[in-house]
Amino acid sequence: MDRKLRKRIIGAVVLGAFLVIFVPEWLDGAGHKSRYNNNVSIPEKPEFKPIENYIESTSSAATINKDIKAERAAVHAWALQLGSFSQEANAVVMRDRLRKKGYASYVDVLKKPNRTTYRVRIGPELDKKQLEKIKAELLKSEKLKGMVVKHP
Repeated sequence: MDRKLRKRIIGAVVLGAFLVIFVPEWLDGAGHKSRYNNNVSIPEKPEFKPIENYIESTSSAATINKDIKAERAAVHAWALQLGSFSQEANAVVMRDRLRKKGYASYVDVLKKPNRTTYRVRIGPELDKKQLEKIKAELLKSEKLKGMVVKHP
């Protein structure tokens, strides 16, 4: 057999083997899953407490139990304030750092006649105890001291 023909036949066999082995691997989608490992975990549905647990019992709210406006006025939300800045850029940096760690943080702007203050907060939450847990967690892990305040 001619040497040139033998090289062509060997090349064709190698190319055929390459296609038979690797093409199915690329086309079956298994390689796609291993290259793009997106482990998405969806948390369980949270348990919400009834709104009555968050309503402060006052004598007027007890007597006017059917008045929805009075009940809504007695509901309080809470936020965890972690920083107060005179420069908005500093507050945004802290907010973004907290968001990267999974906290629902925001910047609250307080305008006074002679100055503007940018406060970094986490929340709001109806359950004050939940924010107390987050406060203890941030003190331990990030060395951030905060205070639970009424929202807004």
